[in-house]
Amino acid sequence: MGNCSGHGLGSGSSHHPGLGGGTLPNCPHIPLDTRIKPVDVKAMDAVTLWPPIAQLPLGVAKAAAARVVVNGKIPMVDQDILTPHPTPTQHTTTSTGDKCLITLNSPAFWCTKGIAGGREAPTGHGRKVFATAKTVFIGGVRVAKFGDKLGDGSTAFPCNSVVTGCSINVFVEMSGG
Repeated sequence: MGNCSGHGLGSGSSHHPGLGGGTLPNCPHIPLDTRIKPVDVKAMDAVTLWPPIAQLPLGVAKAAAARVVVNGKIPMVDQDILTPHPTPTQHTTTSTGDKCLITLNSPAFWCTKGIAGGREAPTGHGRKVFATAKTVFIGGVRVAKFGDKLGDGSTAFPCNSVVTGCSINVFVEMSGG
């Protein structure tokens, strides 16, 4: 429970011309033009923001299925699928043609590679818990801890966020003294 870290630095940029390629031909274009070239999340992080969002399971969490609750919270475990991570960012796209030059806002999800026909879905990209605990398990599955990744860089789970929401008095595998 709580929010993930969020990821990305930007609040928009020029995507065409720019990150996705040059100026689009045959003006005018539409904001969701199929000629807009999507770019992977890792590259888009420089110009797009996926703000922190609730770490909520998409369906029944494995810990909930195992009937485990810690301080009133359902812990996350390895391979739990979370709700998608959307972005509110807009990018500009430009097309030019004979006696025409137009620049429009295009939503960042349309400019980002994903699993929805090669683009990120309007609801956002997938998040999955990649737990690293070595000694704490629920139902034989590793428990997620602060700092664990919510993506693996794949097209299905490209999220660069990490776990930041956690119980304030439960510590899993802390290092040091």
